[in-house]
Amino acid sequence: MPDIFISYRREDTSGYAGRLYDQVSAHFGGDHVFMDVADLEPGSDFVDTIEKKVGTCDALIALIGKNWLTIKDEQNQVRLSRPGDFVSVEIAAALKRNIEVVPVLVGGAKMPLQRELPESLQLLSRRQALEISDVHFTRDVGDLIEALKRPAGARTARSHKLAKPALVAGISTICVLAAGIGILTWRNAPQPPKQAEAPAAAPPASSSKIVDNANISGNWMAVVQKNDVKYEIYFTFEVVGDKLFGRAIYPTGEAGILNGTIGQGKISFTTKHVPDFADEEATITVEGIVSGDEIQVFTQDKDGYSKGVAHRVTRVNQPKVLTP
Repeated sequence: MPDIFISYRREDTSGYAGRLYDQVSAHFGGDHVFMDVADLEPGSDFVDTIEKKVGTCDALIALIGKNWLTIKDEQNQVRLSRPGDFVSVEIAAALKRNIEVVPVLVGGAKMPLQRELPESLQLLSRRQALEISDVHFTRDVGDLIEALKRPAGARTARSHKLAKPALVAGISTICVLAAGIGILTWRNAPQPPKQAEAPAAAPPASSSKIVDNANISGNWMAVVQKNDVKYEIYFTFEVVGDKLFGRAIYPTGEAGILNGTIGQGKISFTTKHVPDFADEEATITVEGIVSGDEIQVFTQDKDGYSKGVAHRVTRVNQPKVLTP
């Protein structure tokens, strides 16, 4: 049974934290879920105490609301950047010890960008985020619990081994690529009929194989093309039931998978990141058709779409632009 620490800021997410604690502790037990460091003795080193408490846990949930990044103290200083900020100390302690850190976005919050975080927390921007909505709170927390039930080694291996992307050489190529790195919108294709739960005619053998064996967990590399520009995208996937978690690495930056789903031989998710050369966030929708050891990949953003094929790889690398 994993031990889980919930990090939150009272002025930002105390209501969400209480509901989250109730649901997570009901599943794992109150002795395995911690929300506050309550044993700070007078004169004790609170940083040392927090680090020891976090160090005993298998995972830390970083609860992030809309004001998590900007809340200020009585001196009008951003709290997250203050050396003695409890939230900063908690998350930094987990990152330093390679403890699994799961950013959980609530209240419509967005994942902080690396450049917006203090140096001690910048690795947080590389961790896979999970969104919890007010409407589907119980269901979304259930997805979080399923992810936390995986062995700690399986959870941490994904995020720690990802290579950090760099700028694509040649600013003109990058600008073209920015328009091309759209995420797949494959929504015009006809959808297969939903299978009834009652006994019915079995689907064709090939379709059944795709549905039953579509465990795409691991690393993939896609070569996609937008107009005359061809480039690589790396994906790291983790399948939990019908949910898809992981990360995408584009030549212009990397991003966690949001709202990922898998079923009927298809995958669908969204990523958000600020390209290395840009100031505005790029939202990319990705969809794919899984067939054996390859995935037909389609990407779509506000500037257009690209398509290509992904294959399994043993490791992720820095994506390349293949067309000069």
